[in-house]
Amino acid sequence: MFGLGPFEIVVIGAIAVMLYGKRLPEVGRTFGKTVGDLRRQWQTLSRELESAASVDHSQAARLPRSGGRINDEPAGVRLVEAPRFDPPSAE
Repeated sequence: MFGLGPFEIVVIGAIAVMLYGKRLPEVGRTFGKTVGDLRRQWQTLSRELESAASVDHSQAARLPRSGGRINDEPAGVRLVEAPRFDPPSAE
């Protein structure tokens, strides 16, 4: 367990009893819930990243390419450009 021997665990336990006393079960329960929540969040995050990576690879193979870039425009559609702004001349 984290490379700790039995003596180190007893010392940590004694320090915890001195610091928290009667609140020790509550503190332990809260600590356990927090560690469990962190583990669940980490597993969820890694699953989402793995699924996103697999989706990116499968979609990238199906997308049309032009000039090394992914073509985001549908075929035959031109982007509309904004009107050009000419500042007033100082006369």
